[in-house]
Amino acid sequence: MTGRREVIVVGAGPIGLTAALLLADAGVRTTLVEKATEPGDLPRAISFQDESFRTLEQLGVADALKAESLLDTGSRYFGLGDRLLLEARPVASRLGHPAKTQFDQPILERLLWERAVAHQGLEFLRGAEVTAITQDGDGAGVTVTTVEPAGDGTRTLTADWLIGADGGRSFVRRAAGIDLVGTTQPQRWIVVDLLNEPRPREPFAEFHGDGKRPYVLVPGVKGRLRIEFMLFDHEDPDEMTTPERIRELVVPRFRAELAPDDVRRAVVYVAHQRVARTYRAGRVFLVGDAAHLMPPFAGQGLNAGIRDAANLAWKLVEAVDGGATERLLDSYEAERRTHGAAMVTVSRRIGAVVMATHPVLTRVRDTAVRALGLIPRVRDFLANMRFITLPDHAAGVVVAPVGHGVALDAVTVGRALSQPVVRDATGAARGLDAHLGRGWTLLQIGGPPGPAVDTAVDAYWEAICAKRLCVRAPGGETADGTVVEATAVLTPGVGAHPVFVAVRPDRYVAAVFDSAGERRVVEGLRAFVDDRSRRAHPRPRTRTSGSPTPAHH
Repeated sequence: MTGRREVIVVGAGPIGLTAALLLADAGVRTTLVEKATEPGDLPRAISFQDESFRTLEQLGVADALKAESLLDTGSRYFGLGDRLLLEARPVASRLGHPAKTQFDQPILERLLWERAVAHQGLEFLRGAEVTAITQDGDGAGVTVTTVEPAGDGTRTLTADWLIGADGGRSFVRRAAGIDLVGTTQPQRWIVVDLLNEPRPREPFAEFHGDGKRPYVLVPGVKGRLRIEFMLFDHEDPDEMTTPERIRELVVPRFRAELAPDDVRRAVVYVAHQRVARTYRAGRVFLVGDAAHLMPPFAGQGLNAGIRDAANLAWKLVEAVDGGATERLLDSYEAERRTHGAAMVTVSRRIGAVVMATHPVLTRVRDTAVRALGLIPRVRDFLANMRFITLPDHAAGVVVAPVGHGVALDAVTVGRALSQPVVRDATGAARGLDAHLGRGWTLLQIGGPPGPAVDTAVDAYWEAICAKRLCVRAPGGETADGTVVEATAVLTPGVGAHPVFVAVRPDRYVAAVFDSAGERRVVEGLRAFVDDRSRRAHPRPRTRTSGSPTPAHH
């Protein structure tokens, strides 16, 4: 790629790859810079959520990852004497994908890496290290050092925007002068990833707070198994990760035999509980571990990063196309930092429950959990994992309903749009996302087919290139631009008159309104995306070759 880029992404882990591919698919001139020359092969993150699959579906790799994953998993929490205290499963997903899945990070990285290498619209610089960054009011620059056949080469790249996706030790974050706020967990853990597990295990992550040496057991597919053991203060991490000590930990309690090739990885880690003080510094944005570091107990680190990438990417597309206001760009931090910090807190609290070893505290913990389980509302809260709160962007890029305004039973402004199975004019049944635009979508729920919005304001939707789609209740007639739900999900609550739903490019609901309220909605959205300054004919967007993943409920 010659000349000025529009976005530079530093770091090609799963979050940087996701951000770069979303931008490149939107036609943004993007350069991805990565020190490594091959995708990562360490099984770090292990838990995947429905919203993350929804993003991968846009990139065409969701099906391939699902084929290598343990789908629809839950969690079990054990106390003293290995007594089961709680069994939990997430609430059934509304998004068309398994709510919780155990996956293998190297497989995810390879899928994204290979797609990035093959992407004709993405400049992917491998074996390249960013050693300096600059920025002013017009853009950002990076100094990149690469190892080339002729020797070391250094050059400067410039772009409109810069994304730091370069992990917990982020150079971009430090160079931008952004510090981390929080603490480091004093307890250390040994992570042992095993292969060739001889017996099938139920689809549950197990958290064992036995009061002696707490441990976590997470099964995978194809003989994969992770066991994490808490390390005591007096134990040396180097000595505890020797083959002999790993064997003592695993055999015979978890495996009758352990061959050297069965140990995929054994490493000691210390969990951090930190959030970047700001996610944006001028033209520089942070995503993933560069923005937040959290303990692993809630399985939220990588999922939070994918949410970061999806949230930021569409806003930078708008910035490149000229329609983004400063309020839109600032909304990235407003929408993502609060939820990221909340997930850090949840992860820390779960860890505190699991890691208790004091005899009195462990007995009190077990008694409290059993007592709380007797209260139906609390039992439902815990058993359905409602402590993993969903993102709510009601204070972000939305136009809130006024008074007793228009409402739909299953659509909430600021929350992710549900993905029902729908049938189109060809008779094919697929998830709704297969019919949404890659940018904005204006859904018409119910009412007569065809446009029914105020034509005086309708030019706004045309100017922001919003795709128009009518969703009808089960049994309705299909036509071009119309789909029919297989099971009523979005349509309950709609009356004789149509209700409109403005859906953001990241599949979050920006507004719900009727014809009378459209002008107010357009005025509200224009504060974020101004059609009057937006490029009249945006660049063509790339379609992935992967087929959409069928939605399910």
